[in-house]
Amino acid sequence: MRNIAVTRRIPGYCTLCRSRCGTLNTVDGDGLVAVEADPAHPTGQATCAKGRAAPELVHARDRILYPLKRTRPKGDADPGWQRIDWDVALAEIADRLADYRARLGAESVAFSVTTPSGTPMSDSIDWVERFIRRYGSPNTIYATELCNWHKDVAHQFTFGCGMPVADYARARLNILWGHNPSSVWLAQAARVAKGRTLLVVDPRATAHARAADLWLRIRPGTDDALALGLARLLIEQRRIDHDFVRRWSNAGFLVDEASGALLRAERFDEHAQGYVAWSRTGHGAFTVDTRTPMPAAHADDLCLHGRYEVTLANGDTVTCRPAFDHYRRACAPWTLARTAEVTGLAPDDIRRAADMIAAAGPAVSYHGWTGIGQHANATQTERAIATLYALTGSFDRIGGNRIYGPLPANGVNDPSLLEATQRAKALGIDTRPLGPPATGWVTAADVYDAVLDDKPYAVKALFGFGANFLVSQPGTERGQRALEALEFHVHCDLFHTPTNAYADILLPINTPWEREGLRLGFEVDADAAAHVQLRPRMVAPRGESRADYDVAMALACRLGMAGDFFGGDIEAGWDYMLEPLGLDVDTLRAEPGGRRVELDSGERKYARVNADGEAAGFATPSRRVEFYSEMLHVHGYPAVPQARAPAAAQPGRPLRLVTVKDGYYCHSQHRQISSLRRRSPDPRVALSPGAAAQRGLGAGQWVAVEGATGSAHLRLTIDDALEDDVAIADYGWWQACDDLGLPGAPISGAATRNINAVIDDTARDPVSGAIALRSARCEVRALAGATGWAGYRAFRVMAIQRESEAVASVILQPVDGAPLAGFRPGQHLPLRFALANGEAAERFYSLSGAALDTPRTYRISVKRLARAGEGAPGVVSTHINEALREGDVVEARMPAGRFTLPTRHDAPIVLIAGGIGITPFLSLLETLAASDDDAMPEIHLVYANRHGASHAFAARLRALQARLPRLNVSDLYSAPRATDEPGRDYHRAGRLDDRVIADDWIARRARFYLCGPDALMAQARTLLAARGVFDFEIFSEAFTAPAPVDRAGLAPQRVHLARSGITIDWTPTHASILDCADRHGVELPSGCRAGQCESCALRLVSGRVQTAVDTAALADDVCLTCQAVPLTDIELDA
Repeated sequence: MRNIAVTRRIPGYCTLCRSRCGTLNTVDGDGLVAVEADPAHPTGQATCAKGRAAPELVHARDRILYPLKRTRPKGDADPGWQRIDWDVALAEIADRLADYRARLGAESVAFSVTTPSGTPMSDSIDWVERFIRRYGSPNTIYATELCNWHKDVAHQFTFGCGMPVADYARARLNILWGHNPSSVWLAQAARVAKGRTLLVVDPRATAHARAADLWLRIRPGTDDALALGLARLLIEQRRIDHDFVRRWSNAGFLVDEASGALLRAERFDEHAQGYVAWSRTGHGAFTVDTRTPMPAAHADDLCLHGRYEVTLANGDTVTCRPAFDHYRRACAPWTLARTAEVTGLAPDDIRRAADMIAAAGPAVSYHGWTGIGQHANATQTERAIATLYALTGSFDRIGGNRIYGPLPANGVNDPSLLEATQRAKALGIDTRPLGPPATGWVTAADVYDAVLDDKPYAVKALFGFGANFLVSQPGTERGQRALEALEFHVHCDLFHTPTNAYADILLPINTPWEREGLRLGFEVDADAAAHVQLRPRMVAPRGESRADYDVAMALACRLGMAGDFFGGDIEAGWDYMLEPLGLDVDTLRAEPGGRRVELDSGERKYARVNADGEAAGFATPSRRVEFYSEMLHVHGYPAVPQARAPAAAQPGRPLRLVTVKDGYYCHSQHRQISSLRRRSPDPRVALSPGAAAQRGLGAGQWVAVEGATGSAHLRLTIDDALEDDVAIADYGWWQACDDLGLPGAPISGAATRNINAVIDDTARDPVSGAIALRSARCEVRALAGATGWAGYRAFRVMAIQRESEAVASVILQPVDGAPLAGFRPGQHLPLRFALANGEAAERFYSLSGAALDTPRTYRISVKRLARAGEGAPGVVSTHINEALREGDVVEARMPAGRFTLPTRHDAPIVLIAGGIGITPFLSLLETLAASDDDAMPEIHLVYANRHGASHAFAARLRALQARLPRLNVSDLYSAPRATDEPGRDYHRAGRLDDRVIADDWIARRARFYLCGPDALMAQARTLLAARGVFDFEIFSEAFTAPAPVDRAGLAPQRVHLARSGITIDWTPTHASILDCADRHGVELPSGCRAGQCESCALRLVSGRVQTAVDTAALADDVCLTCQAVPLTDIELDA
């Protein structure tokens, strides 16, 4: 319940993912009630469902609100959490950390930090890293090897910096390489749509792939081969930026064949600096000083190919090849035919992709992330793509990948804060010296080894700032053993997770809306990069929760590091960071929407020359883009990119497994959030129709995905765009959603839904330690005992039971006698009837019987409706009530629907039904009555009818109330008959009003479930909102199903925008209403353009549309313009 007071709209930004969208946040009293896009913010064009679910996070019942201490042994199903005081918790933690550092060294304490790219850790990451490094631990589980390391660090091997921001909106060609911003980065998605042409490299038909000028449906794990194959084509055809390659890369620098080192100028001429090149005009060797720009004449004279003998200053002779020749030779094996064979792509498509890259000139922008980084050859893949990009000359050019800034600010988390002697102790640094361990980022597997086997030394304690690595990474069972073996474990988090269940002390962390947050620059374009903002605290912290930065500062002060942490004053720390910008916290507080600062957004900054004539160059050892990396060579890695074949098919595992993040969730979080779970209720694995048919599998059934280390249970979907040897599986599943009655699952073992539990984590990228999460091997099989079918199935009517004057129940049994699929209380059955006029009609009817795992029959209950209005809605209900007979055959698809009801909950459950809207609730009550489990929730049923004759299931509901001790039924009659007796037949006369809503329900934050006539549900929502019930605590039924758009049957329609007065003509050549608006130059709100973020939603004033995605979670009058096409002339509220 919220206290309704003055409503405020507060500008801010969301930190649930990397997009960091600008937001307007509606606050009633001390309650956050809504989050929406802030168009005035540089990243505020859209918000996603996750961001809009912020009120559910802030006000979640299951948050950790107070410090907790374990009282039972680790591994116990119940940790026995006991509330303790913050001072007690901090004192014990500080004492233990100090003791470990003094006795065993700071390396004996490992830390884990959740990703700032997919969690609100971005508010605190600078201070948490400062704390870890000042404490002295070189061991932080960061999962960077599975996330950002390749684009942010391995990219430095080529360009000396992380992958810059793609200038999507001004590019001649945008390349999305294994990256899907429509799912994870809305600020990018909006700008991608503005680019001239789009090339997508992805095994999946993402929204961007479907909209692309060319989609390369690549075989998972072969991106390295594609990049080298494309590079070969461009080099052979001389369609590269020769000026950039010659002047600003090390392409022409000679490499000593004997040592593999770049030949230094001082070995050739003791008075020179830089490197040695070979003249193609017969002048032999000459030196190149990379401190200055290379003159054009020298650049033209560089030999990029060949083998040369160079006489050194000491008279010795060395044999050399130019760096580019090494690169060219690495590309040479990747002929068009071989590239096509390995990648599974058509040669013509590969050739076309090369043509698109060449035609775009120096205005190619690209982005890649985990699609590149989650393979066992990820570093070489990153190198192959980066060097391909270098051929275009687009780096830091308008329309290319741009360097903005950086903002002149004081950093507080530089890796140098960790002393070199401690960095040298990082776990895994011996085998991956250039990888994440070099900056203190270690793998979870290496920590497990140190905990369980003392390799290379013992780790005794773990301090977790978020991070649920038991689910988000493979090696789950070994991880569980390691966490159980730890002497001491502290974890900071918002919710209980499988990982923090092993902690000794839990510290409660608040959400971004309960604290201030400082952001120095956003990502996506120059305007965003120049935006500085102090996000205000919008509501008070729930319970005693604090920010991660508060925890870090408090512990730092207790450990004698107060001087490094501004005496524990975060505001003083922020002022220090802001000082070079001429800003302070007070100034930014007065401007909650943020402030734009001056930012260098000029292009080709690498070519700038200072007063001494020195060029800025690149931050690589050679000060040039490096096709040949001497650093990699020195450490035993290939100096030029090398492709290797992905894992071959293994016995019993022929499918290539790609694990992906569900766009409705952040990694392993948020499945308990009902608004998100309704949109994506189950973990899914997708197969092609051919792969599914070969295995005898149908859409919707539960299947076992079998990998190298076990199997996981997921629900099958069919994707027409997939290759037959590919499986796409969701990861991060374990949570229950009590509000929707959706169960959780163990993170390992026979019934797990955790896909990472099936992936081998021993085969890793040799540089970074990345795992093949997107190119593993698996098989998909029918789950033992699971039932399901594809399409329609014949059912015989076994019985028809009269429930009231207008309601009949129908018992259905499958004609084939095969087992039936189970269902959840509240779900419906899609049915198809053959009517008397010979037509077929499909309807959805709630299942009204008990939801069993293996039912023998299905029961539906249908009210006869009056014939009126468009489409004669009473035809089917009349047929069922009057014409259907026992023995008749009807057809049904598998039970479906996302209005699912809880059989367990710690809050009161209030069911408000009107007329035939009782059916899903009856299913819930029948399910509870059929169960031996006595842990049913407290349930209050408010059932509204006109009078006794229309009161269906009256006797059965009385029997259920007698059977279920925690069920209370209250019957309302709006027009009782004279024969209806108060207290016997009904409890109150009249319609639903405020008197029905008990104060106790409001105080205890009951969950309210509505099903009935639209007027009744609208009245209920109005009453509940007036009493302070959050919108997310109210649930209602809606029957919708996505349908493929039959474009052959579409006709031109007029689309009128009511508020702007604009009318545009839609034709079947337009992919959607939004596409039509774009082509007419009319700007409508949009975001992902995939139907997921729902930022394009507009109210449909009149007319009909067809939508290609499920809109069950939306109001009936909402039109998703990016996915909808008009079936008639329509009017939109825009």
